[in-house]
Amino acid sequence: MPERQLYAAIDLGSNSFHMLVARREHDELRVIDRIKDMVRLVGGLDDDGRLDSETRQRALASLARFGQRIAGIPQHQIRTVGTQAFRQLANPASFLVVAETALSCPIDIIGGREEARLVYLGVSQGTAPAGGRRLIVDIGGGSTELVIGEGEQPDLAESIPTGCVSVTRRGFPDGRITAKRWQRAVEAVGEALLDIRADCRRLGWQQAVGSSGTLRAIETMAAGRRGVDDACIERSDLDDLRQRILRAGHIDRIELPGLSNRRRPVIVGGLAVLEAVMDTLDIERIQVSPFALREGLLHDLIGRLTHRDPRARTVTAMAERYQCDAHQAARVRDWTLTAAEQVAEAWRLSLAHTEMLEWACQLHELGLSIAHDRHARHGAYVIEHADMAGFTRQEQQFMAALVCLQRGRIEPSVIRQLPGRLQHPLCRLVAIMRLAVAFARSRRDSDMPDFALFGDDNRLRLDLPRGWLQVHPLTRRSLGFQQRQLRHIDIHLTLGELAPVKHLL
Repeated sequence: MPERQLYAAIDLGSNSFHMLVARREHDELRVIDRIKDMVRLVGGLDDDGRLDSETRQRALASLARFGQRIAGIPQHQIRTVGTQAFRQLANPASFLVVAETALSCPIDIIGGREEARLVYLGVSQGTAPAGGRRLIVDIGGGSTELVIGEGEQPDLAESIPTGCVSVTRRGFPDGRITAKRWQRAVEAVGEALLDIRADCRRLGWQQAVGSSGTLRAIETMAAGRRGVDDACIERSDLDDLRQRILRAGHIDRIELPGLSNRRRPVIVGGLAVLEAVMDTLDIERIQVSPFALREGLLHDLIGRLTHRDPRARTVTAMAERYQCDAHQAARVRDWTLTAAEQVAEAWRLSLAHTEMLEWACQLHELGLSIAHDRHARHGAYVIEHADMAGFTRQEQQFMAALVCLQRGRIEPSVIRQLPGRLQHPLCRLVAIMRLAVAFARSRRDSDMPDFALFGDDNRLRLDLPRGWLQVHPLTRRSLGFQQRQLRHIDIHLTLGELAPVKHLL
């Protein structure tokens, strides 16, 4: 089978690592392979976000196995995301270096709401429409996602940093199970849900759907209790399962039909979270779906590759919300994309790089809606910290750095905050964007001259029409400033003249 027809989605969850490999057939995806490793990454984190050596080695060994399976699949057809445990790491950049080496593929850390959106996409793609809104509940190892929506786009997507592993660790640290401990665990999760309860009730839903291994494990146990496998969990099931677990008295002594040895150590926390969700939101029955974040990740990847990219919609909506000048954004965008095309081969710029450049241009004046002074920094802060559907945290950091460094003095510390693999392309895109912003300063198309740009390693030559700089002194001074600033990121800009056009008689 040609590797170019294969796609892979890798979900590095807080409890388990999952991988799907799918083949694209007639614009549809057919899963041909699955791998799951119970890593319990969040269980190896201390309160300061440090990962213990045993869990670290377990994670890296799993990533190496995944890496062997995806070898040969084009990297742009692979997406790997880390969720809550990665978000909790004290120093994610250092762990990503060794993790990406083991996997031989980039790893993106996504925010809680982006995780919720991908869960919604996965469940929606794999579940027949039921009419009306759905509430989707996904209980992971370190977080729980709640999403309400109808159709392709969710109306609400929320995440709380509470999952089956974290609740088990906090509520039952020595494995002992008592009614008092159980009640405290349920109440703690319920308190975390209070902030979103009103929004959930305001929107309402016609069907509640559960996703993830925790929900499927509980459903299997419930089916064993009732003798009916109808892929659902009822409130009465939780009451019965809780009583059985309390009678066991200790996690190691829990024996329930359908409960695997691998799931046993964290099932107490999972049940407590689900009980809190069903109590807080008055849910009597929840349908369980076999689909989850990894299926959403796979479909999102195909959307990116077939021009149905949710990130483009997000940027357009953000530009409108912050009243960015569309004409100026287009002026800067057109110059940067032309420039990027001219140096793409020499500087090894990919489609992903030019997409980031284009979106940064659309949002480069976002900060003006806050204040003119230091507007680039204001815009960068918003971009880095906003919930932007479709974007990973690294992508938002990358785009924020582009916006931050579009003008003024270049601060290398901004670049060093990004993962090492992103720093080199960022410097090159910064050079292109700074030139575009300099030429577009007057906000007139007439001040955007013909040009030719040549890249060679860390050198950049800009050729302009003969005499153009003499009649544009402001731009001439700005280009001199750019030459000095770009040296801080080891890019050496020289200016030249366009060759005269020879007319044939």
